[in-house]
Amino acid sequence: MEKRLLLAVVFSIIIMLVYPLFLAKINPPPVETGLSMQPLEQREVMNAPTREIELEPMEKSIPVDLDTTLLAADKYELELTDLGGSIHNIRIKDGKRLDVDLVEGAVYDAGILAVEGKGNLSGLSSQLFEIKEDTKSFYIERNGLIVAKEVRFLKDRYALEASIKITNASELTQNLSFEITTASNISTKELYESRYTGADVLYKDGKFKRISGGKFKKRNTLYDNNIAWLALRNKYYSIIAKPSFTTAGVFTKNIKGAPVAGFIVEDARFSPGETKVYDILFYIGPTDLDELEKVDATFGKALNFGIFTSISLVLLAVLKFFYGLFHNYGVAILLLTGCVSLLLYPLTFKSLKSMKGLQALQPQMEKLRAEHKNNSTKLNKEIMELYRRHKVNPMGGCFPIFLQMPIFIALYQTLMRSVELKGATFLWIKDLSIPDAAFPLPVTLPILGSAINLLPILMIGAMILQQRLTHTKGAAQTEQQKTMAMVMPLVFGFIFYSMPSGLVLYWLTNTLIQSSLQYFVVRKA
Repeated sequence: MEKRLLLAVVFSIIIMLVYPLFLAKINPPPVETGLSMQPLEQREVMNAPTREIELEPMEKSIPVDLDTTLLAADKYELELTDLGGSIHNIRIKDGKRLDVDLVEGAVYDAGILAVEGKGNLSGLSSQLFEIKEDTKSFYIERNGLIVAKEVRFLKDRYALEASIKITNASELTQNLSFEITTASNISTKELYESRYTGADVLYKDGKFKRISGGKFKKRNTLYDNNIAWLALRNKYYSIIAKPSFTTAGVFTKNIKGAPVAGFIVEDARFSPGETKVYDILFYIGPTDLDELEKVDATFGKALNFGIFTSISLVLLAVLKFFYGLFHNYGVAILLLTGCVSLLLYPLTFKSLKSMKGLQALQPQMEKLRAEHKNNSTKLNKEIMELYRRHKVNPMGGCFPIFLQMPIFIALYQTLMRSVELKGATFLWIKDLSIPDAAFPLPVTLPILGSAINLLPILMIGAMILQQRLTHTKGAAQTEQQKTMAMVMPLVFGFIFYSMPSGLVLYWLTNTLIQSSLQYFVVRKA
């Protein structure tokens, strides 16, 4: 889904950038007479085989009354439940943004820290643990095993440490294979959030793998003992788990529509009386670079904007710089737009000048087409000679546009996915991460939805203004050109109508800037 969305965005941006060239074509000037831990033996990552842990059949029944405990930290609240000795609810508390229920009712028997496995661990995730609120811990003794879990908060950070201690209380050696759930039922309520929901895997050698949300429709396992951490993410938030132990791999699955992920531990040998400790460092919070790296230097890799991430990070740094000066992300977007336009001005100017040169040659080209209408070879030769004689490059208007593409795609991803815009206000806009919803409607209408979004309408007006400014008196237009000139602004208004208002604010501002440049370069020059 994300790839299809990105392709749609790329084509939309291409059309947006080529649109000024189209305007020049439908508004030609009058005819003139002049002229972007120690790892075990490693297995091949890319070709790693997938295997299922075959859990033994077990009877599960949902207890009627569950014991829960609410724990509050600086940055979040956790709700612990005795079912499986796990975390079932997480509420993010953020002074900069709106509070959010990141995990609201984890999947039954698949809560965070749930342990499930073979043999004597089979069915453990559906058993009732004893909660010790004073020590933030769980405890259960079953089938000759003692399983204790404990969570510890880290001050002023979106982080916690968790320990799972398994003790062999029997007189026999036990070989255990099990799974530890590290993320469950992450929220997908935000605009387009389901498109960005998925998992990330960072390997100890620095390799990074993304698992799209579409692959969660069935159980997936990735076996590799070189895994540094596993993350489950949505559009703005991440749950990252970094183990202190060597895992056999990771798993992802879908339980009744809820994404679940975790670690796989295989063939752990427990001698009689032996205890093994499985420590996990968690990041639970916004996918904010500063907050991520405050917990672990490698967690910053979770902020991934696609193939142009490096450019997006620079643009994000500039956006945050302007926010630091003016304390408003709407103003920061306007200033960022100006900076990008200034940076790309040489390419934009070259493209517009090339376009103007081609316009000036149109009368002579039409004359050549009339003279050689039955001889295409001769016509092409004469046209190329005309270009050479007047030092005009027919691709000069397009090439600079394609050079700008990486920046525009990176900027799109930055404004579309940056958590910094969540809850940020500007003028009448209450949240730059969603449509502006300027005028609520009493009913939900097709296309418009439950409110009228003003910014896309202003963008349509700006594109129509762009047509008027670049239209030259005396220029003739075909009916097809007139229709296209009328339809194009409406098409873009439709595309951007449900986009985040921060992104639409950028396109509106950029359209006004490009209109001014085209007016003075093409029409007045």
